[in-house]
Amino acid sequence: MKAEPVSRLAAIVFDPNEPADVALAAFVDEARRAGGRIAGLVQEGSDDEPCALHDVRIRDLATGQTLPIMQNLGAEATGCRVDPAAIAVAARMLDRARETAPDLLVVNRFGRLESEGGGMLAEIGQAFADGLATLICVPRRYVSNWDGFAAGLDAKLPPSAEAIASWWASVAEARSEAA
Repeated sequence: MKAEPVSRLAAIVFDPNEPADVALAAFVDEARRAGGRIAGLVQEGSDDEPCALHDVRIRDLATGQTLPIMQNLGAEATGCRVDPAAIAVAARMLDRARETAPDLLVVNRFGRLESEGGGMLAEIGQAFADGLATLICVPRRYVSNWDGFAAGLDAKLPPSAEAIASWWASVAEARSEAA
């Protein structure tokens, strides 16, 4: 009996109280120590409250450059505080990472902007079209939108470094068997 193919696209699905960013960072650190060429963006400094204003930034895994991604809309604001201009800059950073043809491309979030057809959606799609293994954090509140985008071609992972590492080992094994 032939095993199911391993998806090279994986979504870390998480609830607000789950430490997806911590698990992702731990996995990235370990995978890099093991020699993996990992590029992309990770999110830092957030408890992932929906559109809350915190010291939220993304960090480029290749350069270490950080970029704040929230905007201050004032004390009375009720809308999402993600800064679309900052996400446009982050999308260019993600494109540069993609162009290095890493073993794994990491995307900090599939969030509100991507759910609406913007944000880094085109860059995520291009990475998949390029055949890159891609790992992305997806808050549970956006899973239905993600499912519409991924069309069942993804693996769903819990927010744990062990689960991410297990998926990554399967991807690496499938890649070596195909070579």
